[in-house]
Amino acid sequence: MNSKMLRLPQKIIAAVAAVALVWVNLVLKPNAGSLLGTLLFGSIMAVTLLWRRIACLWKRIAGRILVIFFGVIFAAGFGLCVFFSVNMVVYAEKDCDSADCVIVLGCQVKGETPTPMLCDRLNAALELLESNPNAVCVVSGGQGPQEHISEAEAMRRYLNERGIADKRIITEPLSTSTEENLRFSAELLSERGFKGSIVVVTNEFHQYRADIYARRAGLSVGHHSARTALRLFPNQCVREWGALAVAMLT
Repeated sequence: MNSKMLRLPQKIIAAVAAVALVWVNLVLKPNAGSLLGTLLFGSIMAVTLLWRRIACLWKRIAGRILVIFFGVIFAAGFGLCVFFSVNMVVYAEKDCDSADCVIVLGCQVKGETPTPMLCDRLNAALELLESNPNAVCVVSGGQGPQEHISEAEAMRRYLNERGIADKRIITEPLSTSTEENLRFSAELLSERGFKGSIVVVTNEFHQYRADIYARRAGLSVGHHSARTALRLFPNQCVREWGALAVAMLT
């Protein structure tokens, strides 16, 4: 196949990478997802557009070593992303409709107001709590920068305003990560001698990592997922790939 025949596929790959690059940056401010996405899709664009120059490196021994080195890294990273993505889909599809306890994982609060993503999680939790009137709910999340109250307190208020009584809500206001969300929630349930079924409520892309940390905390959990806005979905998925890589290494 000559170089002219490669031009159209190269243009398609570069165009798709460019769209993905823009898509992962459709957030109000840069975050881990936008930075990782920029690195990933920017690298794909660069490799595609500079393919002829990279091919020239293959003519030299040092160039071959360099191409193989980065090729192996890229292939390993791509394989991990595929592995993570498959598991993210599998765990997001394991939707539970019944529970004795609902654990809602925290998300950013602006001042004292839950962000849209946190509201999505809380609305998904409300579905379960309303269809399981005897279930208790653990709201888990500490107080971060620019948050006037803990995420747990903001979630408790949100549920109260929608008819969920305080006696059904257990607040966990100290956690600062998904790992702590599940570990601290497990400790609270253990202190109360809880023995029933547990369902974790979070966004669909987050369920796989939540399950990893739940198992490490000694919990066997089901899943009930909130759906993520399409505009934010690519950014959150790329961010989640990075977080899953960290989870696997720790």
